[in-house]
Amino acid sequence: MKTNLIIVEGLPGSGKSTTAAMIADELNKKGKKVICVDEGVGEHPADYTNYDFPDFETERMKILEKWRSFTKNSDKDSVYVFNCIFLQNPMCETMMRFGMDEAASQKYIFEIFEIIKPLKPIVIYIDQPDVKESIDHVIDKRGNDWLNAVIDYHTKQGYGKEKNLFGFEGYIQCLEDRKVRELKILQGLDIDYYTISQDMKAAEFSELFASVGWNCPAQEQMSLAIHNSTKSFVLRYKGKAVATINWLGDYGMHWFMKEFIVNQKFQGHMIGTLLYRFSENFIKSTLKENWKICINLRSSKGQEEFYHSLGFQTMSVNETGSGMEKMLG
Repeated sequence: MKTNLIIVEGLPGSGKSTTAAMIADELNKKGKKVICVDEGVGEHPADYTNYDFPDFETERMKILEKWRSFTKNSDKDSVYVFNCIFLQNPMCETMMRFGMDEAASQKYIFEIFEIIKPLKPIVIYIDQPDVKESIDHVIDKRGNDWLNAVIDYHTKQGYGKEKNLFGFEGYIQCLEDRKVRELKILQGLDIDYYTISQDMKAAEFSELFASVGWNCPAQEQMSLAIHNSTKSFVLRYKGKAVATINWLGDYGMHWFMKEFIVNQKFQGHMIGTLLYRFSENFIKSTLKENWKICINLRSSKGQEEFYHSLGFQTMSVNETGSGMEKMLG
């Protein structure tokens, strides 16, 4: 990834902060100078802690000037990793707070993009399939005060008020509508962006098989394999699937990696590492206190060192017995 700026985006509870920290850690391991800044910090180089601007035009001028200052003064030998400030914050303001239409949101985000273009920005968008499930997952961590505040923010002004949305269900509807608008705007920008989703299609699966020289099973068989996987993650570059990882897991003691494919054109660019670490963070999120879990896989020939870099160990016959398989057909 040749860039000076990586921005992680997605809805609340999608794992933006965890993913941003993970990306920064992996870049550090590769010897990059990395500056990772979480949302809401007091000294953010490209953002404000307080968004209580009296009107949108005042806010727009302040935010654009902040981005100009950051772009001009940023360390060109560093990679900055931010989250939520390119799409989420502008959308919360233009759409949710001020009730502006999609064109207004798009224009504002495009203005920011034009400013940061010299940094060759990359956006990583975490596209969670179930918005309500994501919010339910974080309520315990953030508490009811947080929940009541975000419900009020989204339903009692701007967009929510205009659409006559109320309470928790209204908040979820606001987020679902926001995600649709964000992804549409992202697709309209001439920017490098990746999405991490859980909606792999059989046709994409076949294309990824072919991209690494594997023989493709029948489409029906591939569809069943995706459908019956415990978890399937797909990483797309500008809408095209470039990597996938499919898991079988019991949510208790074991997870088995079934397929892990990265299109050959995207290998060596941290794509596989990003998708694996994202998957591993999901598995970690299922663990309870003092639990340990075993992840198993079978490496493709020649890829052992890649898995070693992810922390896997090659088990000897003396320690574990032989790994074995039997093919039917």
